[in-house]
Amino acid sequence: MSVVFRIELERETDGRWIAEVVELPGVLAYGVTQDDAIAHVQALARRRRPPQGRRCRPRVPEHLLRRRVSDWLSTRAKLVLAGLLRIAWQVERQTGSHRVLIRLGWPNLVSAFHDREEIGPRMLARIAKG
Repeated sequence: MSVVFRIELERETDGRWIAEVVELPGVLAYGVTQDDAIAHVQALARRRRPPQGRRCRPRVPEHLLRRRVSDWLSTRAKLVLAGLLRIAWQVERQTGSHRVLIRLGWPNLVSAFHDREEIGPRMLARIAKG
């Protein structure tokens, strides 16, 4: 059985193409050409599609669950935002660097993601708890 997904294409200001699978939030890929972007996003969609009739939450490895918050390292806000968008979070609204992120079954996340700033362990813990 094959599943058909709708792919939206858009050209970025730097000339790259971005392709996104509308039915699978967070599944998007860049390419130099339209065909590149489509091929990359199709490969992602094949790997990311959840089994029929089940909602899947990503599994966190056990060794990461046992770590204390104080053991976590600071991370660039830009990378944290990219990671959240990759795992199906969506930007509901944005004012400057302040964004309200939403995800089905999770409380809204309101934060400022300044590109050059780092997010410390406490904020990362708050994001992880949901």
